[in-house]
Amino acid sequence: MTVSRRQMIVFGLSAIAMRSARSRAQTPPALSTDSLPPNPFGEVAAPSGVGVRAGEPVVLPPNPYDVEARRYGDVVEDDIVRALQESPIQSAREVGNTSINLRCDLDGAIDGAFKPAETRHVDHWRAEIGAFRVAQMLGLDRVPPAVFRRVARGELVGIDASRLLFRDGWARGAMIYWVPVLHRAGIFSGEALTQWTNQLVVGVEIPATSLRRAEEISTLISYDFIIGNWDRWHGTNTLVDAHGGLVYRDNNGGFLEPMPHWKMEIIFSFLQRVQRFSRRFVDHVRAMTLASLRRTIANDADGHEALLSEVQLRAMMRRRATFLEYVDALVGIHGAAEVYCFE
Repeated sequence: MTVSRRQMIVFGLSAIAMRSARSRAQTPPALSTDSLPPNPFGEVAAPSGVGVRAGEPVVLPPNPYDVEARRYGDVVEDDIVRALQESPIQSAREVGNTSINLRCDLDGAIDGAFKPAETRHVDHWRAEIGAFRVAQMLGLDRVPPAVFRRVARGELVGIDASRLLFRDGWARGAMIYWVPVLHRAGIFSGEALTQWTNQLVVGVEIPATSLRRAEEISTLISYDFIIGNWDRWHGTNTLVDAHGGLVYRDNNGGFLEPMPHWKMEIIFSFLQRVQRFSRRFVDHVRAMTLASLRRTIANDADGHEALLSEVQLRAMMRRRATFLEYVDALVGIHGAAEVYCFE
């Protein structure tokens, strides 16, 4: 039986109503995927047509901030992007687990992590770049910059390249900003999980000292739902930088299409924990169109394939619609002042 987005929203709100009745002192119910509805996105026929254009010069999306330049931490974003694209690789070493991830010491103060096309994960690097570009469009500055780069075999001295895929002597992939300092955030276990889950329920007071982290988690969960990133919630993907800000890193699990039912259940189960949102973020999501998404994603700089396919972009727009219906339904129940708790 096909489940509509409206039915999905109603299901989510019924869970919200039950959770709202709980005292903030109580531990929230454990995550469960047994009672979640079928994935509505997997039941929609894939649209026909080819992917978006590729091969044009890379132009970053317009700056969404009302400031002179976007920054990532203490560094101007354009400087990071330029270094990731152009700075020579001085040395490289493997730091990945299930997928190949090469720590690259670049010439200069900015370093990178190179995720190449490989035999086990041919296209996962595309999601890293797509996630960064979508973050730019949505006004986020917590996703480490990621750009397309070709790396010659000779630049990977000492690396076991047997799993890498080369084309004409070049490995193609995403060069991602290596955030200099990272610590575990400690937000996915025990008391911390209970605390932020309760704080994101309408009507619960958020201490001033917790406002920043509550907003970061709310926006991270919302962002992951929109890009379809199911692979967030374990220790190495929820980290903070030197200033204590949550880093939205390791996004190669995003944009999977078709998305298996159990993976859709994961991102929906986390969205159900959130009733409070950043108004600015929701406004950016509301302003996003398929046309603007195509423009943002269009180039992979290689001239061979689109960065993301039309099917992936349309699936993301469906998740966007579901997210906005979810937020609007909450506003209808609780009022905008309660739901838009963060700027």
